Amino acid sequence: MTRTTRSSLIVIPCLNEAAHIGGLLQRLRPAAARLGARIVVADGGSTDGTQGIVEELAAEDPRVILIANPKRIQSAAINLAVATFGDDADYLIRIDAHGGYPADYCDRLVE
Repeated sequence: MTRTTRSSLIVIPCLNEAAHIGGLLQRLRPAAARLGARIVVADGGSTDGTQGIVEELAAEDPRVILIANPKRIQSAAINLAVATFGDDADYLIRIDAHGGYPADYCDRLVE
């Protein structure tokens, strides 16, 4: 069976980003819906409430997923997210947890 729709995997490696992660996820969720994307936050052991913020958003949006990144480095976070959730993804989008992105950033990358 050939798949005609394309999907994306948005990966956000993070550590102690409580000040930014909630707003970032709120900005990315509409794009994730448009692109059929999962948003995977790979947390390196935050102690500032980052994980709780992500868990709250994940409870209301199944596209948002929190995973633990025990190696604590960004490349390991990307590799773990792709190994776990990348099988069905046509595109990988890496996002910085404290970055500012336009609303159509992910759409433009896929385009």
